[in-house]
Amino acid sequence: MVVSTEIEKTPADRPHLFITYGTNSLEGLIAFRDIEYRALREHAKSRAAAQERKRSDKSGTADMFAEHHAEVNEATVDEIVESHKSLATADLVAALANGPMRFSSVSERLLRTYRLRETNVKDICVALSKDGKIENSWGGGNRKPSDTSVIRLKAR
Repeated sequence: MVVSTEIEKTPADRPHLFITYGTNSLEGLIAFRDIEYRALREHAKSRAAAQERKRSDKSGTADMFAEHHAEVNEATVDEIVESHKSLATADLVAALANGPMRFSSVSERLLRTYRLRETNVKDICVALSKDGKIENSWGGGNRKPSDTSVIRLKAR
């Protein structure tokens, strides 16, 4: 499988480069998505700082809310994750209509397609279980599914 992520040019709103990763390993895919998330959050901070430097150089005055801009850009990364979680949730429910899947297969399917980390995929499963859409086959409480947990739609 091959996954890719876009990195925008620091001061501009256009692509600068794409990071592409190919692997046959679920562990490699999990590691890529974790690193991608951290890198995008750091890059958002760097972009905000670069945009502020450009703005202050042009105007000759510093923005007293510059730190807030970095937080807003980081929040944008989290908004993308939330959007992808929503899309992935619908995708998972549709896929489970064809039959149950092990969590490792669910994780691979969703990580390959969406900008999510494994923890996000586990959160999706927990939320679907709480909503009564899938069975909780991994136990109660605050537990989350493991690789061998079987994920299936709840019988109606």
